[in-house]
Amino acid sequence: MANDWNPRVASSLIRLALILSTGVALCNAANASGGPLEPTSRNFAAFVEETDPAGLNVRAEPSASAKVLGTLPPIWTDEYGMRARVFVKVTASANGWFRVREAFEDEALTGHPARPVYDGEGWVSGRKLVVKAQAGIGRTRPDAKAPVAVRLKDGVHFDGSSTMAAGRLVDCKGSWALVDYEESKLSKDLLPYLEIKPAARAGLPKGRFRAWLDQICGIQETTCDGPSSLDTQ
Repeated sequence: MANDWNPRVASSLIRLALILSTGVALCNAANASGGPLEPTSRNFAAFVEETDPAGLNVRAEPSASAKVLGTLPPIWTDEYGMRARVFVKVTASANGWFRVREAFEDEALTGHPARPVYDGEGWVSGRKLVVKAQAGIGRTRPDAKAPVAVRLKDGVHFDGSSTMAAGRLVDCKGSWALVDYEESKLSKDLLPYLEIKPAARAGLPKGRFRAWLDQICGIQETTCDGPSSLDTQ
Protein backbone atom coordinates (compact mmCIF):
# COMPACT_ATOMS: atom_id res chain seq x y z
CA MET A 1 0.00 0.00 0.00
CA ALA A 2 1.18 3.48 -0.86
CA ASN A 3 0.86 4.83 2.67
CA ASP A 4 3.11 2.05 3.99
CA TRP A 5 6.11 3.26 1.97
CA ASN A 6 9.05 4.13 4.19
CA PRO A 7 11.90 6.06 2.56
CA ARG A 8 14.44 4.80 5.14
CA VAL A 9 13.56 1.17 4.43
CA ALA A 10 13.51 1.78 0.67
CA SER A 11 16.94 3.40 0.82
CA SER A 12 18.38 0.48 2.78
CA LEU A 13 16.94 -2.10 0.37
CA ILE A 14 18.30 -0.21 -2.65
CA ARG A 15 21.74 -0.04 -1.06
CA LEU A 16 21.64 -3.76 -0.27
CA ALA A 17 20.61 -4.60 -3.84
CA LEU A 18 23.50 -2.56 -5.24
CA ILE A 19 26.01 -4.29 -2.97
CA LEU A 20 24.77 -7.75 -3.84
CA SER A 21 24.69 -7.11 -7.58
CA THR A 22 28.23 -5.71 -7.80
CA GLY A 23 31.15 -7.92 -8.74
CA VAL A 24 31.73 -11.65 -8.54
CA ALA A 25 31.92 -13.35 -5.15
CA LEU A 26 34.65 -15.87 -4.39
CA CYS A 27 33.17 -18.09 -1.71
CA ASN A 28 35.19 -21.28 -2.01
CA ALA A 29 37.56 -22.67 0.59
CA ALA A 30 41.23 -21.96 -0.14
CA ASN A 31 43.04 -25.10 -1.19
CA ALA A 32 45.97 -26.56 0.73
CA SER A 33 48.51 -25.35 -1.84
CA GLY A 34 47.40 -21.76 -1.42
CA GLY A 35 46.31 -21.56 -5.06
CA PRO A 36 43.74 -19.09 -6.37
CA LEU A 37 40.12 -19.39 -5.32
CA GLU A 38 37.64 -20.36 -7.99
CA PRO A 39 35.23 -17.55 -8.94
CA THR A 40 31.49 -18.19 -8.82
CA SER A 41 28.47 -16.30 -10.10
CA ARG A 42 26.95 -15.89 -6.64
CA ASN A 43 26.96 -13.32 -3.88
CA PHE A 44 26.91 -14.43 -0.27
CA ALA A 45 25.58 -12.46 2.69
CA ALA A 46 26.17 -12.92 6.42
CA PHE A 47 25.56 -10.95 9.61
CA VAL A 48 27.87 -10.11 12.51
CA GLU A 49 27.02 -11.97 15.73
CA GLU A 50 29.22 -10.02 18.15
CA THR A 51 28.25 -8.99 21.68
CA ASP A 52 31.54 -7.43 22.82
CA PRO A 53 30.96 -3.65 23.03
CA ALA A 54 34.40 -3.16 21.43
CA GLY A 55 33.12 -4.81 18.24
CA LEU A 56 34.52 -7.47 15.93
CA ASN A 57 38.08 -7.07 14.62
CA VAL A 58 38.59 -7.25 10.85
CA ARG A 59 42.07 -8.57 10.13
CA ALA A 60 44.47 -8.42 7.20
CA GLU A 61 44.89 -12.22 7.07
CA PRO A 62 42.84 -15.25 8.25
CA SER A 63 44.56 -15.39 11.63
CA ALA A 64 43.86 -14.11 15.14
CA SER A 65 47.39 -12.66 15.22
CA ALA A 66 47.08 -10.73 11.94
CA LYS A 67 46.98 -6.94 11.78
CA VAL A 68 43.63 -5.36 12.70
CA LEU A 69 42.32 -3.21 9.85
CA GLY A 70 39.16 -2.00 11.54
CA THR A 71 36.14 -3.12 13.55
CA LEU A 72 32.48 -3.98 13.00
CA PRO A 73 29.92 -2.93 15.62
CA PRO A 74 28.26 -5.50 17.91
CA ILE A 75 24.59 -6.49 17.72
CA TRP A 76 22.29 -3.52 18.29
CA THR A 77 19.45 -4.13 20.74
CA ASP A 78 16.68 -2.02 22.21
CA GLU A 79 14.60 -2.22 25.39
CA TYR A 80 12.05 -4.46 23.64
CA GLY A 81 14.59 -7.06 22.57
CA MET A 82 14.78 -5.96 18.94
CA ARG A 83 18.10 -7.05 17.45
CA ALA A 84 19.86 -5.69 14.36
CA ARG A 85 23.13 -7.04 13.03
CA VAL A 86 25.75 -5.51 10.73
CA PHE A 87 25.58 -6.91 7.18
CA VAL A 88 28.72 -8.18 5.43
CA LYS A 89 29.38 -9.57 1.97
CA VAL A 90 31.47 -12.76 2.11
CA THR A 91 33.92 -13.37 -0.73
CA ALA A 92 36.18 -16.24 0.42
CA SER A 93 36.88 -18.69 3.23
CA ALA A 94 40.02 -20.26 4.72
CA ASN A 95 40.25 -22.47 7.82
CA GLY A 96 37.17 -21.09 9.52
CA TRP A 97 37.91 -17.47 8.57
CA PHE A 98 35.93 -15.46 6.02
CA ARG A 99 36.96 -12.58 3.82
CA VAL A 100 34.32 -9.85 3.97
CA ARG A 101 33.73 -6.43 2.51
CA GLU A 102 31.09 -3.72 2.06
CA ALA A 103 29.80 -3.98 5.64
CA PHE A 104 27.00 -1.67 6.68
CA GLU A 105 24.50 -1.10 9.45
CA ASP A 106 20.84 -0.72 8.47
CA GLU A 107 19.56 2.55 9.95
CA ALA A 108 16.01 1.56 9.00
CA LEU A 109 16.17 -1.23 11.59
CA THR A 110 17.79 0.70 14.44
CA GLY A 111 16.11 4.07 13.87
CA HIS A 112 19.46 5.71 14.67
CA PRO A 113 22.40 6.98 12.60
CA ALA A 114 24.73 4.15 11.65
CA ARG A 115 27.67 3.52 13.97
CA PRO A 116 31.21 3.69 12.52
CA VAL A 117 31.72 0.58 10.36
CA TYR A 118 34.87 -0.64 8.61
CA ASP A 119 33.59 -1.33 5.10
CA GLY A 120 36.87 -2.32 3.46
CA GLU A 121 38.06 -5.85 2.79
CA GLY A 122 39.45 -8.08 5.51
CA TRP A 123 39.06 -11.36 7.42
CA VAL A 124 36.82 -12.26 10.36
CA SER A 125 36.27 -15.48 12.28
CA GLY A 126 33.26 -17.60 11.28
CA ARG A 127 32.49 -17.96 14.99
CA LYS A 128 31.20 -14.40 14.78
CA LEU A 129 29.10 -14.75 11.62
CA VAL A 130 25.54 -16.02 11.15
CA VAL A 131 23.41 -16.56 8.05
CA LYS A 132 19.70 -16.50 7.31
CA ALA A 133 18.66 -19.42 5.08
CA GLN A 134 15.21 -19.72 3.54
CA ALA A 135 15.76 -23.44 3.14
CA GLY A 136 13.95 -26.10 5.13
CA ILE A 137 16.54 -28.78 4.36
CA GLY A 138 20.27 -28.88 5.12
CA ARG A 139 22.44 -31.34 3.17
CA THR A 140 25.62 -33.33 3.70
CA ARG A 141 27.36 -31.59 0.78
CA PRO A 142 26.86 -28.28 -1.07
CA ASP A 143 24.73 -29.98 -3.69
CA ALA A 144 20.94 -29.99 -4.13
CA LYS A 145 21.11 -33.75 -4.83
CA ALA A 146 23.18 -34.60 -1.73
CA PRO A 147 21.59 -36.61 1.10
CA VAL A 148 19.57 -34.75 3.70
CA ALA A 149 21.48 -33.97 6.92
CA VAL A 150 18.78 -32.02 8.75
CA ARG A 151 15.19 -31.08 7.99
CA LEU A 152 12.66 -28.61 9.37
CA LYS A 153 9.12 -29.95 8.85
CA ASP A 154 5.81 -28.26 8.01
CA GLY A 155 7.27 -25.45 5.94
CA VAL A 156 9.57 -24.12 8.67
CA HIS A 157 12.87 -22.63 7.41
CA PHE A 158 16.30 -21.84 8.82
CA ASP A 159 15.57 -18.11 8.71
CA GLY A 160 14.15 -17.43 12.17
CA SER A 161 15.86 -15.60 15.03
CA SER A 162 16.41 -18.89 16.86
CA THR A 163 18.24 -20.67 14.04
CA MET A 164 20.28 -17.56 13.21
CA ALA A 165 21.46 -17.15 16.80
CA ALA A 166 22.21 -20.89 17.25
CA GLY A 167 24.33 -21.29 14.12
CA ARG A 168 27.87 -20.24 13.21
CA LEU A 169 29.43 -20.14 9.77
CA VAL A 170 32.02 -22.88 9.20
CA ASP A 171 32.60 -22.90 5.45
CA CYS A 172 31.02 -21.81 2.19
CA LYS A 173 31.03 -22.79 -1.44
CA GLY A 174 29.26 -20.72 -4.08
CA SER A 175 25.79 -19.95 -2.72
CA TRP A 176 25.99 -22.67 -0.04
CA ALA A 177 26.92 -22.17 3.61
CA LEU A 178 28.09 -24.86 6.04
CA VAL A 179 26.57 -23.96 9.41
CA ASP A 180 27.38 -25.47 12.81
CA TYR A 181 24.40 -25.40 15.19
CA GLU A 182 24.35 -25.57 18.98
CA GLU A 183 21.12 -27.40 19.77
CA SER A 184 20.73 -25.90 23.26
CA LYS A 185 20.43 -22.42 21.72
CA LEU A 186 17.48 -23.35 19.53
CA SER A 187 14.01 -22.32 20.64
CA LYS A 188 12.08 -25.10 22.39
CA ASP A 189 9.15 -24.29 20.09
CA LEU A 190 11.32 -25.19 17.09
CA LEU A 191 12.52 -28.60 18.31
CA PRO A 192 9.34 -30.57 17.39
CA TYR A 193 9.88 -29.56 13.75
CA LEU A 194 13.56 -30.51 13.70
CA GLU A 195 14.76 -33.82 12.26
CA ILE A 196 18.52 -34.41 12.56
CA LYS A 197 20.15 -37.28 10.67
CA PRO A 198 23.20 -39.10 12.14
CA ALA A 199 25.40 -37.65 9.37
CA ALA A 200 24.78 -34.15 10.71
CA ARG A 201 26.25 -35.09 14.10
CA ALA A 202 29.19 -37.18 12.88
CA GLY A 203 32.47 -36.15 14.50
CA LEU A 204 30.93 -33.33 16.55
CA PRO A 205 30.52 -32.89 20.32
CA LYS A 206 27.18 -33.86 21.82
CA GLY A 207 24.46 -31.32 21.21
CA ARG A 208 25.85 -29.97 17.94
CA PHE A 209 25.12 -30.65 14.27
CA ARG A 210 26.16 -29.28 10.87
CA ALA A 211 24.55 -28.94 7.49
CA TRP A 212 25.03 -27.22 4.14
CA LEU A 213 22.29 -24.67 3.45
CA ASP A 214 21.37 -22.70 0.34
CA GLN A 215 18.78 -19.99 -0.33
CA ILE A 216 20.73 -17.53 1.80
CA CYS A 217 18.86 -14.27 2.38
CA GLY A 218 20.67 -10.97 2.93
CA ILE A 219 17.70 -9.08 4.38
CA GLN A 220 17.24 -9.23 8.15
CA GLU A 221 13.74 -7.87 8.64
CA THR A 222 11.81 -9.76 5.96
CA THR A 223 12.09 -12.63 3.49
CA CYS A 224 13.79 -12.79 0.11
CA ASP A 225 11.99 -13.76 -3.08
CA GLY A 226 13.08 -16.55 -5.38
CA PRO A 227 15.73 -19.26 -4.92
CA SER A 228 18.19 -16.71 -3.52
CA SER A 229 18.08 -12.94 -3.58
CA LEU A 230 21.86 -13.02 -3.61
CA ASP A 231 22.18 -14.44 -7.11
CA THR A 232 23.84 -12.04 -9.51
CA GLN A 233 21.86 -11.17 -12.59
